[in-house]
Amino acid sequence: MKKTEPPVKKVLVSACLLGYRCRYNGEVLDKREIPEPDAAVIPVCPEELGGLPTPRPPSFFEDSHTGADILRGCGRIVTEEGKDRTAAFVEGAEKTLEIAKKTGAGKAYLKERSPSCGCFSVYVKERCVSGIGVTAALLRENGIRIISVE
Repeated sequence: MKKTEPPVKKVLVSACLLGYRCRYNGEVLDKREIPEPDAAVIPVCPEELGGLPTPRPPSFFEDSHTGADILRGCGRIVTEEGKDRTAAFVEGAEKTLEIAKKTGAGKAYLKERSPSCGCFSVYVKERCVSGIGVTAALLRENGIRIISVE
């Protein structure tokens, strides 16, 4: 009888960490080592899932309200020109959560300092501060373990 392999538990990974061209400025990051089997990895870019193009103007939290606050309707994410991008960030977070639920992903490796994916630090205007991105907050609130990657 042939031995069957146990199913691989899926994990979400910020696509930019895998060398995909999806960062706001269109630059490609060096691929990061993710300690999971390749078959487990599901690349996601919440900002593209929310309908934002690549490249796109940089976005940041307008004030001290970060990801968890945005999900409750407090605060905004804006571009340097003041254009409100909040809805796109929320939509991308919701689509990312939907992917996690459909695939059974219980963890997500996310790019630190991103307004979507930051786990511990994000930008408020041009200052890096302690806070959480919109997608990271939504995943965490739904029991998905978030892991920060630089």
